[in-house]
Amino acid sequence: MHWTTHVITGAALGYSLGHRVPATLAGLASHLVLDIVPHHDPESDAGYVIDTLLGSSALAALCLLRITRRQVELGPAIWGAVGAALPDVELAVKLLKDLDSEQLVFPTHNGTVPHLQTALMPSLLAEAALVPITLIPVALKVLSRGLRPAGEPGARGG
Repeated sequence: MHWTTHVITGAALGYSLGHRVPATLAGLASHLVLDIVPHHDPESDAGYVIDTLLGSSALAALCLLRITRRQVELGPAIWGAVGAALPDVELAVKLLKDLDSEQLVFPTHNGTVPHLQTALMPSLLAEAALVPITLIPVALKVLSRGLRPAGEPGARGG
């Protein structure tokens, strides 16, 4: 699955859960689930670089929003995104250093759990459906509670 998709879905899960540790663990678990969904990984290093830049931009925007808007509830979103993105760090290392799949740690990267592949178009359609689905709980939470500034009653999750 694309790193950007991992970052966005991890952030959505983290925000929905509202606490750092469960957000991080859910992000990590979501990475495994998304890697099992048949998808198309980039065929070239350039594809990985572009995807990494997009995912990093999404994570940076979330961090910037957290800093500038002081939204306490965005902390868990950041932790969820980090948990979801972390397993792909070893793939970034693989771009720089020749590693065999047996040297990788994450189960879908080392072959312990199948990392299912498909053609590009079905993959894009799957990701285009998965991302909005993971954003539904975020939208419901925002609509029901709103984004509360730091220190405001009801704000939690830091």
